[in-house]
Amino acid sequence: MTDRIAVNSAPRLTEAITRLTAMFREKKYVVVSLRPGKDRTLDQNALWFAMYQRIAEMTSMGDVEDARRYCKLHVGVPIMRKADVDFFNAWNRSFLHLTYEEKLHLMGPCNLFGPDGFPVTRLFNRAQGIAYTDQIVCEFAGKVVFDDLLGDAA
Repeated sequence: MTDRIAVNSAPRLTEAITRLTAMFREKKYVVVSLRPGKDRTLDQNALWFAMYQRIAEMTSMGDVEDARRYCKLHVGVPIMRKADVDFFNAWNRSFLHLTYEEKLHLMGPCNLFGPDGFPVTRLFNRAQGIAYTDQIVCEFAGKVVFDDLLGDAA
């Protein structure tokens, strides 16, 4: 059992302490890791969803989920394959032989990986998330306008 909580306010700090205390009382042994900084933000998730919506609206790609699948496969997978040798090897071993349609399908909701599909963007660190955003903009340059979405969020 692993709990993870981002502490970014006094109420969240209280929640973290309460959960830590409860776990200690129940299990008697608890391993705690702390690090400063923040993970991929809710703002970044919201930006990506807005970008997927815009892609769906301004291209003939399909709906928002189709745009999300496309971006995960064409932009996210290459980022992860370049960044993580374990991901690279696992992808090559398990997915490289699949058809394009099968890979695309697995990027979205499916029985094998659940409602979020194959984990790609959720594995990103902050820098990889920024690269993902930037590469989506480049991929759709001239076809989709993102200027109003980007501002400080990218």
